Amino acid sequence: GACGYGEPHKQSYGLQTAALSEAIFNSGFSCGQCYEIKCVNDDQWCKPGNPSLFITGTNLCPPNPSLPNDNGGWCNHPREHFDLSMPAFATIAEFKAGIIPIAYR
Repeated sequence: GACGYGEPHKQSYGLQTAALSEAIFNSGFSCGQCYEIKCVNDDQWCKPGNPSLFITGTNLCPPNPSLPNDNGGWCNHPREHFDLSMPAFATIAEFKAGIIPIAYR
């Protein structure tokens, strides 16, 4: 990936990793940073109790300027977006939701 970690799931990161949108990726300065993510304000898709997920930024989520930011261009600048693995996403929300509102730090 863009951070140069090879296959992060084989390097003790497991599946708790994310590709970061350009706004968060910050030209690679955010590689290796840890984030706490929660699904918020969506009773239909957030898991009960709004559990936290702790992930490491290991890649860049490439922008797609040919699509609008709210319909496929999720990683377009200036949008803040975490592209999570399916198992990681499923710990905080129902997988079929696809895109959810989050809070992170």
